Amino acid sequence: MSTPMSAPNFATTLRYAGHDLKRLRRDLATLFFSIGLPIIFYILFGAMQEYGDIDFNGGNVAAMVMIGMALYAGATGAVGAAGSMVAENRAGWGRQLALTPLRPWQLGIAHFLNIAVRAILPIAAVFITGALTKANMQPDQWSLAFLSTVVCAIPFGFYGMACAMLIPSENTVSIASSSIVILAFAGNVFMPLKESLLGIGRFTPMYGAQALARWPLSEGAQMINGQQLFIEDPLWYAWVNIAVWIVVFVGACVLLHKRDRNRA
Repeated sequence: MSTPMSAPNFATTLRYAGHDLKRLRRDLATLFFSIGLPIIFYILFGAMQEYGDIDFNGGNVAAMVMIGMALYAGATGAVGAAGSMVAENRAGWGRQLALTPLRPWQLGIAHFLNIAVRAILPIAAVFITGALTKANMQPDQWSLAFLSTVVCAIPFGFYGMACAMLIPSENTVSIASSSIVILAFAGNVFMPLKESLLGIGRFTPMYGAQALARWPLSEGAQMINGQQLFIEDPLWYAWVNIAVWIVVFVGACVLLHKRDRNRA
C-alpha cells in the first residue's frame, strides 16, 4: 500500500512542477523584469559607481547594492509566479487540474516549487553578476546573504496572490510586479533614503526583507542619504516588520479567498 508521500506520487508532482516552469521560457516580459532589470540596476548603481569600492564589514558597498537588487529580483519573480497561478485558476485552469489524478497536496507542493524557483533564479543571476564584477564579501557572508535573500523574497508570493484576487484583471500580475519597484524605493532597497524618510520606510513591506537579507554583511547598518553614510538599526526592527507584513499578506489572501468562494 502506497503512502501519501510515496515516490511515484512525488515524482508526478515534480514532473508537473517542471512542466509548469517550462512556460516561463515564453514569458519574456517576466524574465526581463525579474532578471534583466535587477542586473542592470546593480551594474548602474553598484558596479559602475566609485562608492561601490568602499570597504564595509569584510565586504564593500557594491555587495550591499547587489543584495538589495537580488531581493528585488526574487520578490518580483515570486509575485509574478503567485499572481499568475491565481489568474490561471480564475480562468478555469484549476477546474481542469481537478479532473487529473493530482491531489491538492501535490498541487500545493508544485506551486510552492514554482514560486521558489522563480525567486531563486533571479537572485542567483544577480549574485553571479556581482561576483563577476565589483561585489566583494567573505565566503560565509556570500552563502548567508544568498540564503537570507531567498527566504525573504519568497513570502512576497502572498502579496502577488492577494493582488491577483483583489483586482481580477488581465494586467493584475504586471501591476503587482511593477509595484515592487515602488515598495523597494520606499524600503531603502534601491537608493539610500534621507534619515527622515527612512523613519517612514521602516513601516513599508520591503524594509524588513532588505534589512534581514543584508544582515550577514550590514549587521544592521542602513545606508542613508546624508552626512553619515550609515546608521544602525536593531535586528528586531526587521523581524517585526517582516512578521507583520507576512501576517497582513496571508490574512488578505485568506479573506479574499473566502470572498471568492461565497460569490461562487
